[in-house]
Amino acid sequence: MAGVDWVSVNSIVCFILAAFNSWLFLQACYGISHVEEHKGLYKSNGVKGVGGETCVGGAEGGCQEMDIPRLVRLDGVKVGHIQEIELIPGKIHKIETVNMKPEIFEIPDFLSKEECLHIINLAEEQGLEVSQTHLETKDKKMRLLDLNGDKMLDMFEMRRTIEDGFDVYLEDVDIRTLYDDLDMDTNGDEIITNQEMNRVTFRGLSEYIHQIIKAQPTKKSRYSEQTWVYPDRVQDHVVDAFQDRIAKLSRLPQPLIDKFSFFQVVRYGKHGHYNAHHDSGNSTELQCCHLSSTKNCRICRFMTIMVYLNEVEEGGETAFPIANNETYDDHTFRSSGQVNLNNNCAKANFSVTPSPGKSVFWYNHFINEDGWLGNIDPYTWHGGCPVTKGSKWIMNRWIAVSPDREMDLSPL
Repeated sequence: MAGVDWVSVNSIVCFILAAFNSWLFLQACYGISHVEEHKGLYKSNGVKGVGGETCVGGAEGGCQEMDIPRLVRLDGVKVGHIQEIELIPGKIHKIETVNMKPEIFEIPDFLSKEECLHIINLAEEQGLEVSQTHLETKDKKMRLLDLNGDKMLDMFEMRRTIEDGFDVYLEDVDIRTLYDDLDMDTNGDEIITNQEMNRVTFRGLSEYIHQIIKAQPTKKSRYSEQTWVYPDRVQDHVVDAFQDRIAKLSRLPQPLIDKFSFFQVVRYGKHGHYNAHHDSGNSTELQCCHLSSTKNCRICRFMTIMVYLNEVEEGGETAFPIANNETYDDHTFRSSGQVNLNNNCAKANFSVTPSPGKSVFWYNHFINEDGWLGNIDPYTWHGGCPVTKGSKWIMNRWIAVSPDREMDLSPL
């Protein structure tokens, strides 16, 4: 036919056939379809890999590229965004984005009330012990925080020294009493020189601090009781169901779900709290604790999933003190006193209210260019506000990931 460029037509036809064949190939290999919604997948398909790109894959395989397992993060999109997922056969759960910096998500009915009660009973049967923080369990080595380099400690520097050394949060009046009782501040100027610091031994200071804790346990950064539940030991149907939901929700490689699968159940009584902290460390000098046999290690947790187990009469919110700040500076934040949620919970920028069965989850780390554990998200500072009436029960499940992909994915 006149006027027809057969070379162009042929090129277009070849392009269409190639595209169609590529689509068939992807559908056959991965089950990808923009029409069908697959069981256990997010209906919005909003899962981010490196640099915010969307990864497509089944709920049990994580995000894959060229057969290399990769970490994934759910894309929050915007506050109020709803995504649906089938965590239980025949039931659709709704995931709501409640904050974007950091990205925080809620699932209202992650566990039923019956399942919540079952977990509480299981914890009580095992028995609970006084909670400790990672800092408390490490080898004791107190470092004097002379922040301005003048070889003396003012009140703020002494308070920070005690916070970092003992995980105890004292007021100025407590520190003045300490100076008097240990005869440290010889001239009463509230400035401790090297000579004055040498008037007390580390052991003497440690014993004094522990007497404060014994008399006023709420001075500790964490005031609660806890137990650990090991799924491979308890053989419990509710625990098994919880683990299955974690796998479907996270869409991470299955070995990350199966290894280090234990979770924590915590009870906060009246005045129970947990001051602001990160759930994971950012230091590259120490080995991750889940791969280390020593206490001198860092906690490496890519994802945090928390579930509220009971109705809290008053208080007990989960607070994110610096959420949505434009910038972050560690010294400024630590100097503000906002770490001490026991006293300053109301100043937090964002908080989540407890409700039985509700899950709240977030990602402690970004994903690096290799698709694995990247830098920590500094805005994930969080903690538990004081319970002012009644008690609060929660369960915490962390997904442990280290920079060593091969080690994390290897069999136990």
